[in-house]
Amino acid sequence: MYQQSVPFLPKHPDGKLRAIVIGRISTEHQKEESIDASFRYVREHLARIYDGPAEIEYLGERASGMLADRATIRQAEELISSRRIDLVIAEDLSRIYRNPRLQYDFVQNAVDHGCRVICIADNLDTATDHWEVMLGAAAFRHGTYLPDVRRRVRRTATHAFHNGGMVLRCRFGYRRLSKEEAASGHFGPKGLRIAKVQECTETIRQMCGWVHNGISYVRIAERMNEAEIPPGPYCKQHRWTSAAVVNLLRDPILSGTRRFRVVVHEPIFATGKHRRRKGEQPEIELYPELAHLTVAEQLATWGAMDQRAEVWRLPEGSTAKRSRVPRTKALWPGQSATCAICGGRMYDLGTFLKCQNALPGVAKPCWNHVQVPIDLTRQKLVRWMTAEADKISGVRETLVSLVWNEIERSHRGSHSESRRLDHRIAELKSGASTLAKAIAKGGELDALVQELKAIETQIAAMEVRKGEFADEETKVESRLTREQVNSQLNDHLLALLGTSYELGEVIRRAITEFAVFPVQALDTPAVRPRARFALDLERLSKTVSRGEQAAAVLDLFEPPEHIRWLDACVALREDGATLSLKKMAALLGIGHMTVKRALDYAGLMKTMGVADPYRELQERPATASRWHSRQSRG
Repeated sequence: MYQQSVPFLPKHPDGKLRAIVIGRISTEHQKEESIDASFRYVREHLARIYDGPAEIEYLGERASGMLADRATIRQAEELISSRRIDLVIAEDLSRIYRNPRLQYDFVQNAVDHGCRVICIADNLDTATDHWEVMLGAAAFRHGTYLPDVRRRVRRTATHAFHNGGMVLRCRFGYRRLSKEEAASGHFGPKGLRIAKVQECTETIRQMCGWVHNGISYVRIAERMNEAEIPPGPYCKQHRWTSAAVVNLLRDPILSGTRRFRVVVHEPIFATGKHRRRKGEQPEIELYPELAHLTVAEQLATWGAMDQRAEVWRLPEGSTAKRSRVPRTKALWPGQSATCAICGGRMYDLGTFLKCQNALPGVAKPCWNHVQVPIDLTRQKLVRWMTAEADKISGVRETLVSLVWNEIERSHRGSHSESRRLDHRIAELKSGASTLAKAIAKGGELDALVQELKAIETQIAAMEVRKGEFADEETKVESRLTREQVNSQLNDHLLALLGTSYELGEVIRRAITEFAVFPVQALDTPAVRPRARFALDLERLSKTVSRGEQAAAVLDLFEPPEHIRWLDACVALREDGATLSLKKMAALLGIGHMTVKRALDYAGLMKTMGVADPYRELQERPATASRWHSRQSRG
């Protein structure tokens, strides 16, 4: 037990000792009263060793001690760094952290900021000369608990699984049993904590039949939702999705095979979180009583699903467009735009963006079905951004530097990739030569010939890729200078937005708002996308004032011809009221029917008392072109 020997010396003129008491419990199975009990223990101990005035703040929460980022720890660190705190005290070091790496970091940072740390049960007091030794002993003691706990948990979980337990989440068609129900043996083998729901067998068989008939997973999910069949209590979206359909039909429990540790979670010591990976040796138990399908029926369904997946598989030797690119990276405007109606993200569907909640099979459908053309959005963004950059000194120069540096980086990267391809092609050709010699000597011809063909296919694909690099290098006969980039900034910026993930991330940070909302013409049912943009100029250039922003509303579509000429036609009519439509058309260089439609539209705007040729929609319109319900085929 810690005995105080060094007197407390409050830093504040009022003489009050300002202290933080940290408490923590790990899981939801522990009672929150444990935190209060820990606080009381610390409070009583502090009262015994210090009788002066004190101002104490209690920080407690339910969270794993392995987590690096916790609310109470962030608050404690902010108070410590402000140098307003004299003391951090806890029942023991594990109340602060369990990871020795994080324990050392916290205590040493507190000492650096002049804050004393006391852990009562560990006899740790940073005001003593030997505190580093006690810190090491405490960190070692608490650190040794971790592998023992993991071993006991793993052992107990394995034993429970093989005795019918460890039923974590039930698929559709199954339900968990209470201990009493499992012990009765009325629902299957005694001890088994899961049972088949007989009424779901026909539905599962029907889903398998739809797969064999070529029905898409999305459409299967829609049919289940239309029939108001619940997907199960553990489905987060509370409705069927294509992923839910696939995961159910791929689960071998449908043919009576229970599995455990199919996915394992490995700790990430830097953050305290976990990463998922496929289990190498999952635990397996067979229970025919749980089967909705025979093994042969499920294997046949898997075969149909595998054939469907084969259609989307890349040919051998080819390279995926996003190979080795993390999901967090995207070409702009990917991962940037949001729907102004529901707040959902606009998904990149290849050539256009669409609200994620307007896609089939979502839990909370959004009526905003506008499609945002990606290429046109990039063009309009580049024109607006460079125009804003020209208004403020230093911003354009920063943009030029960003573009020039990215061009240089991609140029170096293409050379590196070209050398890698040369090396790989040489290796494959060497392997092909060896196979050819083996074939000539009369080896297992069929297998050798097939392997040789596969290698030749890979070589051909890589030669094509290498040729693409050569074509790109030929286009740039000489290295670009900053002056050349500056003179054609729009063109280079637009090109890089379609190829550079790094530049896309810079633009994504600078664009603080990109909300897409639907607008509709006054005389037609067509609905088109319009966007609100906000650009944080400080994130592009440090030459501007802090927080300075530019904002704009841009139409992300090409308006009809009569809308484009609307203002010009109205102005010409006001200047020359006696001009005929054909004379006005001749002066403007357009067709006279365009002039007529423009003037008619201007009259409609005047009648309706609006200045904008489009009205912003706040609710689903009664009629909207191409917004009818999607009818799946098959």
